[in-house]
Amino acid sequence: MISERTRKKIAREHSERLSAGDIEALLELYAKDATFEDPVGTGALSGHEALRAHLATAVAGNAGETVEDVVVAQDGEQVLAQITAVMDYRPRGPVYADRGWLPTSDATEPAGMRCRYALLLRVGESGLIEDMRAFWGRPDLEVSTDGRAGSFRGLETLPAREAALRQLPYTYARRLEAGDVEGTVALFSEDVVFEDPVGRMKLRGKDALRTHVGHGSAGKVNEILAKPVSSMDGRFVVIRGDARIFVPEKMRMRMITICELNEEGLGVHIQGFWGITDTTFGDDAHKDP
Repeated sequence: MISERTRKKIAREHSERLSAGDIEALLELYAKDATFEDPVGTGALSGHEALRAHLATAVAGNAGETVEDVVVAQDGEQVLAQITAVMDYRPRGPVYADRGWLPTSDATEPAGMRCRYALLLRVGESGLIEDMRAFWGRPDLEVSTDGRAGSFRGLETLPAREAALRQLPYTYARRLEAGDVEGTVALFSEDVVFEDPVGRMKLRGKDALRTHVGHGSAGKVNEILAKPVSSMDGRFVVIRGDARIFVPEKMRMRMITICELNEEGLGVHIQGFWGITDTTFGDDAHKDP
């Protein structure tokens, strides 16, 4: 098993090497037969050659990444980072525009793009990345005419499915905090799989989830959520949260949750990523940094 701190270091190193434009150094982090999907919903590829070609377009666009947060699963393998990437419009911009992924505009060609995304890495016992998945959808892409920080803009109106997808985590948190157990459980399918945290607990079905939600409500959970990202196939929403629990003791968790929804908009698989290094206990747990 790879320690939590080592996995977090690998995730940060991944962004640093990409921002430095060092493709070969970045590939050194990956197993030779590693699989990857970027963005999720477009199909997985495998191997260093395919990965090198994929990374080359990001480097050609002078991509620079800022890691907003990094959390881990408690399975000894996975690490999940929230990232903001800024890059030149070319070479990827025209490709994304042809696919209908970018906001339409009659103005001159944009100068830059910005993408907010979640990067999920699975690290093997060798310490090398065996799988990479990048979660981002159309609403997570923005363009800018001049590349200035305040000039990026994205979709003005979200499609109904996308809006509902991104609303689910907020509805869940609001109902849980209000003590509405049945209303919370109603957001999920009958055969829901609920992992919180990943690597320690896996619940199956609404009855098991109802008990879990009841414990959360009794613990007076309060969660502050950041802006979500999605996937290109409209199946996933990923959101970063700051959860505070009051009972039976004060506890604070930095977490990132991956939610998979079915065609009816109900949650079918929920994965909460947080590790020991993402938690604080005692009186300091509820103090803002």
